[in-house]
Amino acid sequence: MTAIRALLAGLLMVPALVMGQSFEAGEHYQVLDEPLPTNVADGKVEVREFFSYACPHCHTFSPLIQSLMADLDEQAELVHTPVVFNRSWEPLARAYYTSRVLDVTDDTHSAVFNALHQDNRRISGIDEIAEVMGEQGVDEDAVRDAWESFSVDSAMRQGDRIASAYGVRSTPTVAVAGKYLIDVRDAGRQERMIQVIRYLVEKEYEQVQ
Repeated sequence: MTAIRALLAGLLMVPALVMGQSFEAGEHYQVLDEPLPTNVADGKVEVREFFSYACPHCHTFSPLIQSLMADLDEQAELVHTPVVFNRSWEPLARAYYTSRVLDVTDDTHSAVFNALHQDNRRISGIDEIAEVMGEQGVDEDAVRDAWESFSVDSAMRQGDRIASAYGVRSTPTVAVAGKYLIDVRDAGRQERMIQVIRYLVEKEYEQVQ
């Protein structure tokens, strides 16, 4: 597994254009009719990942996009937006926003994925989320206090509006610069999604400098 991850990391570091890839709008990615607002630092390109902790494909995609973003650190900024396609996904979206309010997402993001998809733990509400986050050193009482807070409720509503505005229909889906939408159906596979994201980031980065 280590060798495979090392190989993937090496591939991610090779720009799409150098690899001879050619990506076309409407074939490998979609162009939005109207650009949507972005919220990242000046001079950077927004990469917005629509995901759910419940989604096994998001679990496998997460290390790929994290590796890409580490490589594109000077050019782009990653924004996570959990989506809620059914009622069972709601507490998992709330878990993400709770971690963000507590500023512990770096500590808990992979842990929640792994609890669900590697450890096969059942996570359906605050008790299980508090336990998983507590295992990462987060105060469980703080998790419970933040869970139903105004900040988390507001973030949930905003996330729903953003996902609706982008017309997200599956996960993982990635938006670049508020202009482009990439998913596995268009790209063909997750590794190709990463190459398309890189291509679009580099294209947009030239325009924000």
